[in-house]
Amino acid sequence: MAKITLSKPAAQKAISYSKEAYEKLTTNANIMDRRVNARFVGLKDPAYISYLELSVQMQELIGQIGRKMDSVSEYCEAMIRWIDTYNEG
Repeated sequence: MAKITLSKPAAQKAISYSKEAYEKLTTNANIMDRRVNARFVGLKDPAYISYLELSVQMQELIGQIGRKMDSVSEYCEAMIRWIDTYNEG
């Protein structure tokens, strides 16, 4: 079996990377929405209406991703506390 080693710096990097990835994801999604909305504002085209519906779904999915990344961060923070406690004893 493979041995998995979790270090405090690795857990801290995972927290940092997950926050950075989520921020970039939401920023890029918002930029895309603003650009599409600016081009089609006031348009009643069915394709644009469909885009708006998909955009709402995308925002919901991004929210789910954010909650999962928060869970990863919480787990890593718990591991960091465990490592600190273990190293004290």
